[in-house]
Amino acid sequence: MLSSKIRNLFQIAIDKAILVSDLGELKSFSGYIDVERCKNPDHGDIAVNIALKLSREAKLAPVKIAQNIVKHLDVVAIGDISIAGPGFINIRLNWDFLESALVEIHQEKDNYGRLSKEARADMEPHCFLVEYVSANPTGNLHLGHGRQAVLGNSLARLLDWAGYDVSSEFYINDAGVQIEKLSLSAQAAIQIQEGHISKESYPEDAYPLDSMLDVLKPEIYKSKLEGYLDAVSLAGDQAKEIAGKLAKGLFLDLQKKVLADIEVHFDTWYSENENLHQVKINDKNKIELICETLKAAKVKQEDVTEDHEVGENAEIGVQQQCLEVSAVYEEDSALWFRAKSFGDERDRVLRKSQGVFTYLAGDIAYHKDKFDRGFDKLINVWGSDHHGQELGIRGAIQAIGYNPDQLELIFIQLVSVKEDGVEKKMSKRKGTIVNVDDLLAEVGKDALRFFLVDSQANNRMVFDLALAQKHDKDNPVYYIQYAHARSASILRNLVSPRINIVDNTEEAAIFEVDELERLLNQDFKTFSANFKKLFSDEYHSEEQLKTIRSLVLELIELPKLVIDAADIRAPYKISVYLKNLASLFHQFYNENRIIGENEEVMKARLSLVAASKIVIKNALSILAISAPEKM
Repeated sequence: MLSSKIRNLFQIAIDKAILVSDLGELKSFSGYIDVERCKNPDHGDIAVNIALKLSREAKLAPVKIAQNIVKHLDVVAIGDISIAGPGFINIRLNWDFLESALVEIHQEKDNYGRLSKEARADMEPHCFLVEYVSANPTGNLHLGHGRQAVLGNSLARLLDWAGYDVSSEFYINDAGVQIEKLSLSAQAAIQIQEGHISKESYPEDAYPLDSMLDVLKPEIYKSKLEGYLDAVSLAGDQAKEIAGKLAKGLFLDLQKKVLADIEVHFDTWYSENENLHQVKINDKNKIELICETLKAAKVKQEDVTEDHEVGENAEIGVQQQCLEVSAVYEEDSALWFRAKSFGDERDRVLRKSQGVFTYLAGDIAYHKDKFDRGFDKLINVWGSDHHGQELGIRGAIQAIGYNPDQLELIFIQLVSVKEDGVEKKMSKRKGTIVNVDDLLAEVGKDALRFFLVDSQANNRMVFDLALAQKHDKDNPVYYIQYAHARSASILRNLVSPRINIVDNTEEAAIFEVDELERLLNQDFKTFSANFKKLFSDEYHSEEQLKTIRSLVLELIELPKLVIDAADIRAPYKISVYLKNLASLFHQFYNENRIIGENEEVMKARLSLVAASKIVIKNALSILAISAPEKM
């Protein structure tokens, strides 16, 4: 990996400088060395700011530190060095260095950009659990769920590419008032279709009848409820429960299909009812047990008392003392969590006065269960409407003995659709909800995923339907995929018979299939004359070489980008990278003829075409977007 090679060279130079006391009072260094692309290409290819970081400990000016590091740097192996500003070390990489990076792409192929644990010596050995979507099993998935699904899935894939242990999970909210409401709705929908009640009798507070009728079609519920249908059609709690279970299963199947259609898959589908309510230890389920744990937990709370002095100089003094109290308390027959002690604006109810546990109680039990299963880093991808729950859940995690920083919350902002130039905000009340499967039918999986991932999670987004449907360079995902298809077309044309446009006769292919395979899978994996011609001013103009350099630098950025994007939880950086990479590849293609050049130059340029094809495909794979061979 390019950045690792540069870091190693700098570490060696720093060690040598320390050995001869060239770095002042600095006695040793084994920290992280930032290697970044220069923002201005005129300054160089790579910038290293290590001199600024070492200045305080070395008690030397950054420029002096930079000069002394460069003095011990193997410039022959790396390229031209300059020192700029307050002490930045800028590097113009030599062609040999870029050649070695290009060879690495050909050697690693489908694994280029994927980091192993062995290659990540700097990585903390976390075991991640990414939980996302977690919609109620009471309806179809709308576009807001779709954005959570694509961002969560892309993040999990990105963490995997970065070398982390990662699992993904869908939390099925199949307990509580929403399931009671679903059961009521399902039973009434069946009763209507069986002629027992009229549509006018459908409960007002039930889920929309249309959505219930869509999933509870007679041919489905009759086959599923064979032997129970008559009972379900009649009133009664048991009948309602049977209808609710059926509807829950059907909606869950629908959600699973929609998610699979956009290539979102989970390692675990975690049922709240089965895991938190039904599993019991000493006759207590996990929610009851977590409340017992919180009762035993202690938090510090300030106790304020007034001290009255009697006499001529009577004053009122205030005394404060910290008391250790239980993390929960009873009030008005309800059980409360002392969330204010952890920075929340108010304490939170865990169990209502009627004896019903709140969502927060279940959520605390669920997160405790995540830790119990061996995960030490939890990432929740939540809708923006869950912001108010953050401090409560973090406080509870701390109260039961975990570091609240082990939980990361990513809040997904709202999404709307622009159709015919008009933005339509989603609203259940106005009936403007857009379902994922409807939009998928309009634009396809790849465009849907790309558009939903191509912005920061905390930014509100507008899904431009007309743009997503375009098949031209204005549509970014089309433009990126076309770069891959164009590279594939070049390779195909090399082994296909050609037609002589002068006399319309067929000519032999430039390469036999086995010759091209040998070139791609053997020759390009070693240092050879092919690469020398690619970087030669004998065959390329200054502008061509500038484009070639830019393209190579962009290609070899992928491994570092994977690490950086994963560590800040930003899969959108991969989509931004792909747009830049595709633009550079198309520019290279337009400036450099491949087929029709002399064989040496053709092979040289072909090495860059094949490397571009590898990297574009791999970056698209991180986002679960296809890399078509033809378009």
